[in-house]
Amino acid sequence: MSEASLVLRAPSANRVYAQAAGALTLAEAHWVLGAHLGEVPALRARTVGGMEALEVRRAGEAAPGGASVSEDGDDRLGRLLASLSGTLGVLDVEQEDPVAPLLRPRTMPSLLRHPDDLETILKYPGKTNEQFTALLVNLAAALSTRRSGLFDGSLSLLDPLCGRGTTLHRALRLGLSPLGAEIDRKDVEAHRAFLTTWLRTHRYKHTVDSTRLTVRGEQLGIRWDAELAADKHALRAGDGQRLTVLGCDTTRLGEVLPARSIDALVADLPYGVQHGARTAGTWQRSPLEVLRAAAPGWRSLLRDGAGLALAVNRHTLDHAAATAVLAEAGLRVLSRDGAFRHRVDASIDRDVLLAIPTDHPRAEELCALGADQENLTS
Repeated sequence: MSEASLVLRAPSANRVYAQAAGALTLAEAHWVLGAHLGEVPALRARTVGGMEALEVRRAGEAAPGGASVSEDGDDRLGRLLASLSGTLGVLDVEQEDPVAPLLRPRTMPSLLRHPDDLETILKYPGKTNEQFTALLVNLAAALSTRRSGLFDGSLSLLDPLCGRGTTLHRALRLGLSPLGAEIDRKDVEAHRAFLTTWLRTHRYKHTVDSTRLTVRGEQLGIRWDAELAADKHALRAGDGQRLTVLGCDTTRLGEVLPARSIDALVADLPYGVQHGARTAGTWQRSPLEVLRAAAPGWRSLLRDGAGLALAVNRHTLDHAAATAVLAEAGLRVLSRDGAFRHRVDASIDRDVLLAIPTDHPRAEELCALGADQENLTS
C-alpha cells in the first residue's frame, strides 16, 4: 500500500475561482478527511510534472476514538479522495523522488449517478460556481453524524435559499433526495421547467407534480416534487430519488417541514449585491437580517448531529456578527474568519461558515479540527 497519494486538481471553468482552488482543496480535504477518518493525514500542495496536486500522506496514529487510514482500509480513503470537489484523478506514489516520482493511477469509485450537465447547463445571474457548490455539500455532510449517508443516498439535505437549484442538482448527482426553498416564484418556475426538460431529454422515468403550499389555511406559495429513476420498475418500487422545492419564505420552513429531520444544511447567503432575500413580505438586502430571521427556524429542522455550510460575502456579513446570531439560534461556528476566503469579483469576497448545533455529539472532535485548520493555513 502506497504511503502517499497525489490528488490531481480538476480545471475550473471559472478563471477567478481556479486561482483559489489549491487553498480551498487543502481546506476541504482537512475537514472531509478529518471528520470521516477521525484523523487528518498530512496534507500539502505539490506540483508534479507541471500539474497542481494535493499530496495526502498517511498519518501515524489516529485521534482518540478515530480509525486510522490504514486500519480502515485503502478503499475508504479512495472514496473520500474521489468525493473532493476539485478531484480530477488520484495517483499513488510508488517510488518517491522530489522531481520525478514513480506514480500509479488509482481507479476511482464512481460516486455521481447523473451526467454533469444537470449542474452545468442552466445559467443565470448569481449562480454559485459548481465546484464551490460541491465543496459546500461535502463540508456540511462531513460535519453530520450521518456523514456516511452522503455515499448511500440516505443523507437528508436542505438548501433553504435554493435559487434555481445548483445545490439540489449536486445532491441529486450524489444520489440524495434533497429539499429546497425559494421565495422568488420566477426562480421556482424556471427551476421546475429546466428539470422537467432535462429529465425528458435524458429519458429518465419521472413524475413532476405541483401543489399549493398552505399552512393552517394560509397559502405560502407553491410546492413541486419530482421523482426520478433509471427505469419504471425502480420508480414504482420507490427506489428512485425525490426532489422537493418549496416556494416560500425561508423563515416559514419550520412550519412546513418536520422538526429534527435534516442532516445537512447548505446555503449561499444573499450577498446584497446581485441578489437579496425576502422576509416578512419585503425584500431584505442585509444578509445579517436574513440570517437573524431564518436561523431559529433552520435550527428547529436540524437533527442534533447535523452540519451546516454557509457561503457568505465578507463585504456584507461580518464573521463575528454572524457567529453571534447563529449562537443565539443554538448553532456553533467552527471555522475561523477567512478559513475559506477567496475572491469572486470586485464586490464579493467569499468565505464559508461551518457550524453545528451546540449539542452536537461530536462537538469536541470537530472543534479540534477547526483549531488544527488554523495551524494548517497559518
